[in-house]
Amino acid sequence: MKRRVLVWLGAAWTVLVLMGLSWYYRDGFRTDEDLLTALSLLAILPGLPAMLWASLRLRKVTRSSTPLEQLADTVAGAVRRQWEQEARVRGLNDPRPLSISWTSAGAELVQPWPSLFDLAENWPGGPPGDPARWAAGPEGLAGRGGEIDQVFRERIPTRRMVVLGEPGAGKTVLLILLLLALIEHREPGDPVPVLFSLASWDPGQQDLYAWMADQLTRDHRALRAPAHDDLERPGDRNLADALLEDRLILPVLDGLDELPEALRPQALGAINRALPLGQPLVLSSRTAEYRDALLRSDMSGVALNGAAGIRLLPLDATQAIAYLQEDAGRPGAAATARWNQVVALLGTEVPAALALSTPLGLFLARTIYNPRPGERLADVAHPDELLDPTRFPTRAAVETHMFAAFIPAAYRPPSRWKAERAERTLKFLAHHVEYTRGGTPDLAWWQLHNALPNQLLARAWGCAAALMTGLAAGLTGALTGGPETGITAAALVGLAFAVGVGLGINSSAYTKDRAPTAGVFFLPDRTAAATAVTTALVVGLWATVKTRVGLRLGFAAAFVGGFGAWLWESIITVPPDPATTVGPRQVLAQDRRAFWITALLSGSLAAVALALLIVLKAFRDVGLRDGLWWGLLVTPVIGLCIGCAYSVWWRFLVVRLPLAVFRHAPWRLMGFLADAHEHRGVLRQVGAVYQFRHRNLQRHLAAPQQPRSIDPVHDRPDRI
Repeated sequence: MKRRVLVWLGAAWTVLVLMGLSWYYRDGFRTDEDLLTALSLLAILPGLPAMLWASLRLRKVTRSSTPLEQLADTVAGAVRRQWEQEARVRGLNDPRPLSISWTSAGAELVQPWPSLFDLAENWPGGPPGDPARWAAGPEGLAGRGGEIDQVFRERIPTRRMVVLGEPGAGKTVLLILLLLALIEHREPGDPVPVLFSLASWDPGQQDLYAWMADQLTRDHRALRAPAHDDLERPGDRNLADALLEDRLILPVLDGLDELPEALRPQALGAINRALPLGQPLVLSSRTAEYRDALLRSDMSGVALNGAAGIRLLPLDATQAIAYLQEDAGRPGAAATARWNQVVALLGTEVPAALALSTPLGLFLARTIYNPRPGERLADVAHPDELLDPTRFPTRAAVETHMFAAFIPAAYRPPSRWKAERAERTLKFLAHHVEYTRGGTPDLAWWQLHNALPNQLLARAWGCAAALMTGLAAGLTGALTGGPETGITAAALVGLAFAVGVGLGINSSAYTKDRAPTAGVFFLPDRTAAATAVTTALVVGLWATVKTRVGLRLGFAAAFVGGFGAWLWESIITVPPDPATTVGPRQVLAQDRRAFWITALLSGSLAAVALALLIVLKAFRDVGLRDGLWWGLLVTPVIGLCIGCAYSVWWRFLVVRLPLAVFRHAPWRLMGFLADAHEHRGVLRQVGAVYQFRHRNLQRHLAAPQQPRSIDPVHDRPDRI
């Protein structure tokens, strides 16, 4: 329907233009200047149908007053769908779900049980849950598998829990299962459990609430919208802030141990200050790192207020055996029999048995040693090599070997992405997040420009800008002034743009991180309209009084300036649907769409303004023969510049070229990342960003052979 309307609008506008020209020049084209004027109009005026098309692409956002409780219900559905999909991709139920067991954490790591009773019984508004179901003591927290939901909701009086465990023990997996169970048993209006990865938080620089709000708006982009009670001041309070302040978000904080050692006690103190005792929460960490944070010699110790704790146990040998053999194939098959010697030692202190006592170890082993459909068994490594005491004298040696063998195994049999190139790309990306990004686990496409030196980006983008603008300038110069003018214009304009872009990329404005645009939407605003009209009248009056053109230029400035100001004041970058979450590819598509819509709107508006000035004969001192020049050169530049101001997609577009040229990453990088997540199990997706399957895998890929930087200065310690 929209296409049909646009076709008729374009046709009608073309007819009107031709009728107007035939009326204006009914005596024929009197001079060459009149002919060039007509050509300029025909070249520029189609900008109005383009502007109408871009305007129709803007989705209108209404001033909704949805209650926050209803919004929380909608967000809960989006969170459930997100983590159900991620659980499927991670293969948590393939070939069978691993039942993780736990016991209570050590008494020195949590608050005494009687104090938890006292806190819960004196809770404002009454104790949470049924006191009859509370555990009588810490020993009552022991359980396994699906009991985690019951432990958190019913057995812990304060509903504040610390999950501790060794590397790869399944802490994040248990948190995902807990989150899905909490949503399943959630009543309308209850808080929504949301998983936050603490590794990207700097407690010394950002308040916990502000950081969680940023994470919410990154993954649930509709929450950027202004809160329903604050629409007139959208920058003051958005929906994410409102949900957090009204305690409609239940924080599930994953990975305290991923923070730098010096920041962990500070983070615990910040959590205690930000989240009052009435706020349920879950926190996970490695056991040793959590103990060190509590018992540092230079501090008195900072415990998580009102929290009970559980500690994950190694996997039972029986289920580890069943997991490996079921994944290998049917009982008695040759692939299953290959595990006989290894599984016979599970549950002992043999290094291989210890390495296979965690969900991570089992996942790596099945990927490396079990054949996939269509593979020959002789082409797959034999698991008995793990029992070689000379090669693998310790558990760490076994784990290092499995990390090294994992990437080649994940990319067999060869497909679109060969194992050698995939491993090279993943090492580069791991080096980027581990060193350039300061050790964060988040792999975000909009931050990849930091992986290369600014000087290289300036050269690459400057050359591209010089080529594009030089061609445009040369074409228009040749059309209006001949070949010599075209060559001169191409050289001068191309050089100017190359220098300007180079300086811009090297500036702090470019290197500073910017979040992707959620999308371009339309929110009509009376205040914006009044401001636009006032501005247009002032500009029009000034143009009328101060210029020789007078009323004609004043009218053009008032019309174009007022309409443009109202349009831009009414455009916001917030999607209207909170029921959806976005992944990296969706974020890229939204940001790219925002770039082209804003570029087309601004460029076509500039074209219409120029055409209007030509019609009104506003350019008395400038030859009208240059109308085609300005129409073809200036208006696209205006559109592209404003598009770049709204979007960060162009950064990713620029950085892909040097990454591909220097063989750090394939040209279709987003397709590679999606394949590594969905089919290889190398990456996991957390909202709008990717992460490596495990932090130890990230460190392994980054550490052994760090990719040689294009600029050696880029790898200096002071740049990290």
